[in-house]
Amino acid sequence: MKNTWKILAGCGCISMLAGAALLAVSFFAGRAMLRDDLAHYENTREGRTGKLAENYVDFSFDYPKSWTIETNDPDKINFVTAERTVEEKTYENFNVGYFRPAPADEANQQLYREALGTIESQYTQQLREFRKVSEGSTKVGKYTGHEALYTGYLEAEAQRIDVFIRAIFRPSPDPAKGVSILMIGTTLNPELKRPEDLGTKGELPVLLESFEFK
Repeated sequence: MKNTWKILAGCGCISMLAGAALLAVSFFAGRAMLRDDLAHYENTREGRTGKLAENYVDFSFDYPKSWTIETNDPDKINFVTAERTVEEKTYENFNVGYFRPAPADEANQQLYREALGTIESQYTQQLREFRKVSEGSTKVGKYTGHEALYTGYLEAEAQRIDVFIRAIFRPSPDPAKGVSILMIGTTLNPELKRPEDLGTKGELPVLLESFEFK
């Protein structure tokens, strides 16, 4: 079962093919008030090579200590992948990669179409009835960006499992760089019942609301 979720967790091919990797005001008053059940992640240049070094962005977020963090991406696509699993099955997944904004909005819209087109091509083959639920501008905390929300399902161990995918593109304070966030959630998590729950229910809101550029 774990291998099935490894397929769902990867967003690397999106950035290679589309030229941008699919990825707030903190509700904490400061780092000194970090809750005991949370850990803090800060992106670092250490060990970064290739596209991750070229497109490096300083950012941080908080996450529940029960989540796993992976920063060694052999494909040099994602800066970090955070995942919540229960009995080795994915409940929620959070990937942060790089995104290079264009000088004009029209060109950015083309980048979004290319990246999201890759998502649609990839997951149409992996999930049944895969479709886009919504797309448009978004705001999480103090940051604005562009997002798309998808849904589909698969059958495993004699049960239907709905899968929700949310992609967000955010420019950074450096206008030439940005990040992209790709979130994945499944109805194995009883808190997620519909696509709109992804990033608003469960534990992903902790990561989103604490995300900030340095």
